[in-house]
Amino acid sequence: MAIIQNPDTEYSRELAKWNTPKQQGGLAPNGFQPYPSMVYKAFARENGKVMCGDPLAAVGDAIGEAFSRSCQLVVNDAEGLDKAIRDGWSRGPDIAIEKYEQDMRNVADVTARRHFSDQSMGELAKKEAVLADNATHEQVPSVPVPKKRGRPSKTKVN
Repeated sequence: MAIIQNPDTEYSRELAKWNTPKQQGGLAPNGFQPYPSMVYKAFARENGKVMCGDPLAAVGDAIGEAFSRSCQLVVNDAEGLDKAIRDGWSRGPDIAIEKYEQDMRNVADVTARRHFSDQSMGELAKKEAVLADNATHEQVPSVPVPKKRGRPSKTKVN
């Protein structure tokens, strides 16, 4: 059942402004506008669960709200969207979680290949690889190059 408003009231005139498209002098959008748009990125929480946003943000939890904000980015044009996609952002939260999990599987594959190739290395290199693995609980896809030992080389001043 429709609600009939008196067109002479201030309320009705304000409603008419908001229901009129901008091209006709109103405040409503002219049609679909793709930008600004939001893109998403998933992260692992402290407990190991992969999330894109936090449900506790809805009830005013400051930590959950901060985490949710870190998972979202607003882009204002197509160029910004392309840059965000190149930087690892996704168009939806579900896609962001899938992308994060795929990236972690890729890191695991590279790490497994490194462990296989470590079998043919020398003893000193194997020890360095074990030290790199033991230094963190995360996967190490490549062993960092150790710093050169000894005195630094002299630089020439002209």
